[in-house]
Amino acid sequence: MKFSLGKDKGNYRIDFTLDERRKRFYPGTSDELTAKNILRRMEFDWEQGHFDLTLQSYKLKNRPQTSSKPGSSAIVSKKTDVKLLTLWDRWVESLNLPLRVQNDHYHCCRAMISKVDPIWDDLTWFLQSGLSASTWNTRRRFIKSCISWALDERLIDGKNHWLSLKARRNTKTDAKPFTKAEVQKIIQAFESNQFCSVYSPCKHSYYAPYLKFLLLTGVRPGEAIALQWKHVDFDRNLIEISEAMTRDLEYSPYTSHKIRKSTKTGETRYLPINDTLRKVLVAHKPKDSKLDALVFPGARSKGTLDIDSFRKVWKQVLTGLGIDYRKPYNTKHTALSQIAQDHGLLAAAKVAGHKSLDMVSRHYARFTGDLKDVMPKFTD
Repeated sequence: MKFSLGKDKGNYRIDFTLDERRKRFYPGTSDELTAKNILRRMEFDWEQGHFDLTLQSYKLKNRPQTSSKPGSSAIVSKKTDVKLLTLWDRWVESLNLPLRVQNDHYHCCRAMISKVDPIWDDLTWFLQSGLSASTWNTRRRFIKSCISWALDERLIDGKNHWLSLKARRNTKTDAKPFTKAEVQKIIQAFESNQFCSVYSPCKHSYYAPYLKFLLLTGVRPGEAIALQWKHVDFDRNLIEISEAMTRDLEYSPYTSHKIRKSTKTGETRYLPINDTLRKVLVAHKPKDSKLDALVFPGARSKGTLDIDSFRKVWKQVLTGLGIDYRKPYNTKHTALSQIAQDHGLLAAAKVAGHKSLDMVSRHYARFTGDLKDVMPKFTD
């Protein structure tokens, strides 16, 4: 089905055909970014087979109306039980955010609010949400700003109870790098297809070169996925890390479509190719590869490598080996911790592309060896 955006008397409409009949839907907004976001959500729901034929879930909730007459009261009484979602949609629209920003954290927070649909001054649902400390703090800050804005706009009357909520301290334990023994077991399990079903269309060994590259370079998964053969210079033994692959949030908050962008730090860095990494890349490189070809393409060379499929294999291997689960991003922690242990924090920071040692020392550099090997020996 094809959806198209139009405009009538300042309000946007979405046109589409259903059961061979032309339909015209007014979501209730004059903001172009909001209208585009709704259109893309409708497209996604249609593709996934759960399109709302009533269209009610795509329509913005009725918003409190303010009087245009000077000096007139525009307060919506607290007794009217104004929904937080109503205020949220209006606040986000007032921010005029880029679509990619709106489709990221703001969309996730809206989805959480929409699921509960609480009154604006109800905090119990949020206190019982079970979010991680960082997510809890981010969404608390968003909602607090939303309510402050609504009070300033005189859309509601009362006290902003969200101001009394204090930020939560992150109790998450430090990232635990894999030991050398664990790394060897994981790589061997991937290469030998130890836990791969005989019916699997893609063998675990397919991801082995990608996994080795992550562990030998400490790059972010998105940077490895974006790597092309033109970035690998065998003559100078250097790898250029200048791009990363990420979801195209400009398109939709639900999209799996990937786009290229600059690295997280916004800077290009060059990593040396040692003998071990060179052997991995030479063995992995196809004889007829083109410069713009991906180093780690998707299964059967279709598109980019599917990180979700890799995560499933990763979890299956760690479970089979009886190794405590850690996210694939832990390969970065493992590589940088080993570099820091062998060559110091400055070397690890240079490889990671960080200008400050603080980031590396707090998040990445962790001791991975055996303490008995580091104890001083002053006498024989």
